[in-house]
Amino acid sequence: MPEPQEYTFARYLSSKKSVDDRSLNKSVWERLAAEVSSGPETLRVLELGSGIGTMVERAIDWGLLKRADYTCVDSQSENTAEVFGRLPNWAIRRNYEYSADRRRIRLSRGNSEIFVKPVTADVLEFMENEENKLSWDLLIANAFLDLVDVPAVLPHLFSMLKPGGMFYFTINFDGATILQPEIQKALDSKIELLYHRTMDQRVIKGRLSGDSRTGRHFFQHAREAGAEILEAGPSDWVVFAGSKGYREDEAYFLHFIVHTMGLALSEHPELDSVPFGRWIEDRHRQIEEGRLVYIAHQIDFFGRIAG
Repeated sequence: MPEPQEYTFARYLSSKKSVDDRSLNKSVWERLAAEVSSGPETLRVLELGSGIGTMVERAIDWGLLKRADYTCVDSQSENTAEVFGRLPNWAIRRNYEYSADRRRIRLSRGNSEIFVKPVTADVLEFMENEENKLSWDLLIANAFLDLVDVPAVLPHLFSMLKPGGMFYFTINFDGATILQPEIQKALDSKIELLYHRTMDQRVIKGRLSGDSRTGRHFFQHAREAGAEILEAGPSDWVVFAGSKGYREDEAYFLHFIVHTMGLALSEHPELDSVPFGRWIEDRHRQIEEGRLVYIAHQIDFFGRIAG
């Protein structure tokens, strides 16, 4: 596909669902599923940075949830609205009965009943609300932890879990962005280095908000926060075109990644804008021609806090 004339975050989240489906570590998922199956009959789930609801769709499609109260928290109201917009058609295709009011959605089929409550809220403010302490059995965060100051935030996140509660933290970036074929080795390496540095130096509302090596650092952060990691494994994004091109909407996903890199490094003092601009154009052209291969190294985690 040609480079889009405009980009929307909601479409990006939709386009990466098939990438995440393929990438999520299956051993970590299987351990999660085994623990959930022996947990409470109705599971109370909280997802932070939930986007447009692709994880709740996946959790139902992959048989994780049968009876659950699932709260989705995202800071962008358009993402919350998209959950209400996506789930009716999703439910119809799977023969679920669907009903909703302004606050929550009910999905039922046979002995399965799942309530989904999309909430628009700043995640950091949500976790500091006393009403949310000790409330959930399972905490989910997908492609989220590398956007926050993990050692500062993690104790607050865990405080929302009931004693012995579980966490499933996925797609945690871990320091490798690979784009092939090479354009110019030295320039490619410099762009990767500077792009990762923007993650390490990101500040939101006066707080450090990122780490380009969140995955490897999480082992220590979890230990210091009093949690036990029960399973961990790689969840690398690997996107390439086959004989029929890129899968589903993954060409858009790639265009969005390259576009994001362009925005992050625009007017960077260590980059000459002219060759960098050509580099971005060349990467978009590689996508249009079905030649770009994109790999990002990430790690998934499942564990428990003390009970």
